Amino acid sequence: MNARLTMVLLVVVLVFGGYLAFRPATTSDGDPTILPWFYLVEDTKIFQLDVNYFGEELTFIRDDSRVWHLGTVEGPAVNEEFLGTPFLAGGTRSPRLISQGPDPDLALYGLDDPKFQLGVSMDDGKSYLVLLGDLTPDRINNYARIEGFSEVYLVDRAWGEHMARLVTDTPVNTPTPVAAS
Repeated sequence: MNARLTMVLLVVVLVFGGYLAFRPATTSDGDPTILPWFYLVEDTKIFQLDVNYFGEELTFIRDDSRVWHLGTVEGPAVNEEFLGTPFLAGGTRSPRLISQGPDPDLALYGLDDPKFQLGVSMDDGKSYLVLLGDLTPDRINNYARIEGFSEVYLVDRAWGEHMARLVTDTPVNTPTPVAAS
């Protein structure tokens, strides 16, 4: 076999192998696999977020001008670091549904006494309480569920860390000190 033909066949095998390795996953009927949503709400309809992290609670509320404040609409306005938070609080995809049985053992996932809770209140009167449990053994995801629903999902750890920072690093505007003249 000549070297040119060998190289062409090698390239064809590599391209085909790359396609097989990196193509989108599909279900058994050929449909693309789509990561399930843990939950999904329209972020522009969220008017209040109640964050509880290890018992420390903060409330963020949106006024009629769509400006977010700490505590009440008369409270201090939040800073730029908060701006993407309502979008993130609107939902997250999950890499895996862990349990969908009627009565999962929540203690296995740290969801019997979750250390993080996010209350999401909507303009239409609906509200959701997101509960985050323990980290997975690989420390990449948290176990999570919505209060009132039995399904347990995995949620990316970074999502929970961002929401927890709302309490640990409260994102409010602080007045700029005026220099003495």
